[in-house]
Amino acid sequence: MNLITDSTSVVPEGPFPITPKVFHHPEKVLFNTRPYNMDLFVDFDEKEIESVSVFIKTDAMESYIEFPLNTFRARYRHPFNPLLTPAKTIEYFFVVILKDESIYAAPLDKNGYIIIVKRTLENSAEYFKRKLIQRR
Repeated sequence: MNLITDSTSVVPEGPFPITPKVFHHPEKVLFNTRPYNMDLFVDFDEKEIESVSVFIKTDAMESYIEFPLNTFRARYRHPFNPLLTPAKTIEYFFVVILKDESIYAAPLDKNGYIIIVKRTLENSAEYFKRKLIQRR
């Protein structure tokens, strides 16, 4: 596995095996006043899994921080509350490590490289006002 390095962080680059057994669908819009869940669906037997983590970086952080995930109703979940962790932007990706030392990540591009999810946390009132204007 290769690493992408910048002045402040290290991110595994890939390529990772592309499989439907690890799936994440990022939210299109994230609000700066509402907690939300980052969910990862993993279709491996629990006995095969060594660890599942999300790596998160906000504009207020210098590097990615790893958060181990536990299962919640057939998915792995990390609750993110922008009221407790104020941020204007967030970046994240998931990594699954199996006991046989194979590593999977999500989301991936068609070549097996991590696509870091990058979102700007929006003010909900401004967002819906903008959407209303767009409909007119």
